[in-house]
Amino acid sequence: MRSFLPHFSLFYFHQGIMMIIFNNGKYKSILAAEQGELERIKSEVEKDRDFRPYYHLAPSTGLLNDPNGLVFDGEKFHLFYQWFPFDAIHGMKHWKHFTTEDFHIYTEADPLIPCELFESHGCYSGGALPVGDKIAAFYTGNTRRAADNQRVPFQNLAIFDRTGKLLSKRPLIENAPKGYTEHVRDPKPYFTKEGKIRFICGAQREDLTGTAIIFEMDNLDDEPRLLGELSLPAFDNQKVFMWECPDLLKVGDNDIFIWSPQGKRREARRFQNNFHAVYAVGKLDDRTFNAAHIAELDQGFDFYAPQTFAGLENQKHAVMFGWCGMPDLTYPTDKYKWHSMLTLPREITLQGNRLVQRPIKEIYQNLTALSQISLQQQAEIQDLDRAYIKFDAENTAFNIRFFANEQGQTLSLSYDGELVCLDRSQTEETEWMKKFASQRYCEIKNLRQVEIFFDRSIIEIFLNDGEKALTSRFFIANRQNSVKTDRTLRLNVGYPKEIEYK
Repeated sequence: MRSFLPHFSLFYFHQGIMMIIFNNGKYKSILAAEQGELERIKSEVEKDRDFRPYYHLAPSTGLLNDPNGLVFDGEKFHLFYQWFPFDAIHGMKHWKHFTTEDFHIYTEADPLIPCELFESHGCYSGGALPVGDKIAAFYTGNTRRAADNQRVPFQNLAIFDRTGKLLSKRPLIENAPKGYTEHVRDPKPYFTKEGKIRFICGAQREDLTGTAIIFEMDNLDDEPRLLGELSLPAFDNQKVFMWECPDLLKVGDNDIFIWSPQGKRREARRFQNNFHAVYAVGKLDDRTFNAAHIAELDQGFDFYAPQTFAGLENQKHAVMFGWCGMPDLTYPTDKYKWHSMLTLPREITLQGNRLVQRPIKEIYQNLTALSQISLQQQAEIQDLDRAYIKFDAENTAFNIRFFANEQGQTLSLSYDGELVCLDRSQTEETEWMKKFASQRYCEIKNLRQVEIFFDRSIIEIFLNDGEKALTSRFFIANRQNSVKTDRTLRLNVGYPKEIEYK
């Protein structure tokens, strides 16, 4: 084992199983928390009176990022996410774990806590599969070598039972394969037609270009074999230095590949962020993906690292979560010791070779206090900052301003007949947020329907029943729930139920 070990101490867990407590700066396991430390951090989180969400999954303390290990076990959904408990920074990554049957009540289950040498600097991203009566979670163990502090990636396997109890974990692969840098991570597993287990990892070649590589196992006790790279001829990989969070799945007879290529050139009307989430629809022939269509998944400010649930039939649709955040960004909530949230769970369907996404049906079924409002010029809408609104755009230009405060801050949404623009320039932004501009554009012709989910400091917009989506954070403190419009609109208004934790 050549990994560099941060400061640690040993203690004996129940049934005599030895676990390592890592504690070295930001590489600090939750097992190293001092008495009352998390409670003190939570008291800082609770000082945030303006931005904590009601019906989106957010961390109790610290930083949340990628959704991980999404799997349906036949009765309930298992959902993990990346989590650093101690601060709003990318420190030692854990996997927080919940189960749910309805995406409304979430029950806490055993997390992944870094406590072994093959994960000494954190449990990085990955996916899961239902295998027999077990949940098999594949993930990257981040370690560092003592001699030069070089990253040494491990691909690991954790086994849970269906109640959510962690049974075991072990390393599968140490080091990156020959021809690749230390940036090999985020294994997402799937079954072949023959019943073998494959997992796809994001990777960086030694020439610093991004790709994905595929491994195969006969069963969970087998040692993985490297098959080679995923070929995606239709994708322009120019300037891309890393593929993150790859996900191969089927919807009906169609293959879909979802991934997050880093380094792709920003453009004026698409790929506007520093990093992007992209999908391809087509046919997978062994390791060659013949794409009929490639596009960006979401054109808002804050959407990254999406993952779909394994274990579903996917005959008509799949279910996906994304991270409502971006790598390297800071947010105004960081001062309260919490950072980011997940999107609403989304149903993915196909119209031809185009991906369509909307919140799952359970979100709509749980809407309360449904009403209609005829909006002329200006109105107050009670609890707008945690509301769902829908209106018919009638393919006619509009300009709407949501919220107001004494500082003159407001969030704007407009349409000119060809472009939808979300403008957060008149809201609170950190310097990092400002680096990537304050407007996001979405080309769409014949705009008929606009749906918006507000949840305190997140907005999820779905256009034309999910033809396009824009997900963003925004920050307006001490706000009035007001709306101004330059044309008459008839709004349907409702309120999603607040998440319950058990």
